[in-house]
Amino acid sequence: MIFKKSALGSLLFLSLSFFGLTPAVLAASDVSINKTTLEEGKEYTTLPRPLISQPPVVEFFSFYCGPCYQFIDTYPISDAINRTLSEGIVTKYHVSLMGALGNELTEAWAIAIVTGKTDQLERPLFEAVRDGKLKNIDDIKSIFSQFGIEPEAYKKMQQSLPVKGTVALQNTAVKNFEVKGTPSFYINGKYQINNAGIAATSPQAYVDNFANTVKILLAR
Repeated sequence: MIFKKSALGSLLFLSLSFFGLTPAVLAASDVSINKTTLEEGKEYTTLPRPLISQPPVVEFFSFYCGPCYQFIDTYPISDAINRTLSEGIVTKYHVSLMGALGNELTEAWAIAIVTGKTDQLERPLFEAVRDGKLKNIDDIKSIFSQFGIEPEAYKKMQQSLPVKGTVALQNTAVKNFEVKGTPSFYINGKYQINNAGIAATSPQAYVDNFANTVKILLAR
C-alpha cells in the first residue's frame, strides 16, 4: 500500500500488487534461493541518502495495510528473515499515517514492543482491523486484555516513558526513511527491497528468495 498527501493535506491510499507472483512471473522459471548476485533497480534500490546507526533490517507496516497482513499470513517474510539470519534481526515499525486509528495503533504497537508481546498481538490486531471490529481505543484495549494487559494497565503504559519513546522512535523512523508505502524493508539504512523485483513461482519460493536477498545485502 502506498500513501501520499493531497493538496488539501488528506491521505490517499492505493493498494498495490507487488508480490512478484503475477501470472507472468508464475510462468517463469524459478529463481534459485542460492542466488549470490543482485541487480540494482530490480531486487533492491540504494537510498539516495543512506542513514547511519539504524537496525540491520527495518520493516515498516500498517495494520490497515492488506499486503502487510499477507506478509505475515501467506508470505511470512519477517519470520523467514529471522529464521535465516538470527532471531529478532527484523525491527518492525508501525506507520501512523494510515487509517482512522493510525496513531493509536502505533502506540499499541509500542506497548506490544515494550511488553514483549508483539508475536502474540500482531495477528489479532490485523484481523480486528480487517474484520471491521476495531473502531476505537477501547477495542484495542480489549484485544490487549486477552493477552494479560488489562485496560487500567494499558492506560498507565500509555503515559510511560518507554512507550512514549518507542512511539517517537517509530514516527521519526518513518520520517527519516521517507517511507512512501508499506510493507517496505530497509537494509543497513542503505538499501530498500523492491518487493515486486523478487521473482518466484510459489509463495514459499518468494519468501525464501526475499530472505536470501536480505542476507546478501546485509553482507555488503
